[in-house]
Amino acid sequence: MAERGHPIDPRLYEMHAEVCKTLAHPLRVELMKVLSEGERRVNDLSEMVGTRQPLVSQHLAVLRHLGLVRTRRDGNEIYYRVAYPKMVQACDLLREVLREQLQTGDGLAARWREHDKGESMAKLEGFLGKDFDLPGDRLYDGARQYWVKSEAGADEDAVVVGVSEPGVALMGGLIDLEVFPEVGEDLVVDQEIAFATTKKNMKYFLSPIAGKALKANPEATAAAVNENPHETWLVKIQATEGWKDQLLDAEAYAQRLGGTEHATPAAAEAAKTGKSSPTCKSVYSGIKEG
Repeated sequence: MAERGHPIDPRLYEMHAEVCKTLAHPLRVELMKVLSEGERRVNDLSEMVGTRQPLVSQHLAVLRHLGLVRTRRDGNEIYYRVAYPKMVQACDLLREVLREQLQTGDGLAARWREHDKGESMAKLEGFLGKDFDLPGDRLYDGARQYWVKSEAGADEDAVVVGVSEPGVALMGGLIDLEVFPEVGEDLVVDQEIAFATTKKNMKYFLSPIAGKALKANPEATAAAVNENPHETWLVKIQATEGWKDQLLDAEAYAQRLGGTEHATPAAAEAAKTGKSSPTCKSVYSGIKEG
């Protein structure tokens, strides 16, 4: 590849990478943007970006070391300015691309959206006398008490399925668990995918979605599900089209469970004595008793 008819000096790629590393901090990018509007003193910059002066000075020193900003002394005052206006133009072009991604939800914006959902939690209060935080980065089956989550980095239809924390609470904890779909097996909704034992009886887990079984999780033990239901998945499925249609987001799931008899004082008292909630089967219809 040639640039204007001349071979590209390989040192340019190294210099390019070095500049990108230097600008790999949001405060430095913001300082470059502010300085593109005119030279400023450190005190002025500190107020404009809302950051302590010593920290602003440190980042300006990094930019100055690479020649991206320059200084001018006027008496006791030192003024900073952008060394190369084209560098600001390049940053502006990159922000235009990122702004388009935010509008379309593609690329990096999609990763940020998933990150934001992962950080958010829906609150479910007073369910069997306990409060639960439900991760916002997945969908939930309100009848069978499962969560379904797109696998990170996978295609849209590759998902993992786990038992929700309220679901574990309804079961009263597992003693033994076996997940058994064979790789390549075609699953339908309400097909048995695992069985478990609790203190009282055996229960079968029924698939909340249809699709092709890709993998059963060998680490999905009873102890793992009891202790870390948010992180322990049962089975990975290549889901059929429309798999999201009957599922709820975390807020809707919390609202649904909060309106059941499991979220009443009577259910809380029953849970304290080890008794089942009066409508357990109606809410947890995804588990069959053996």
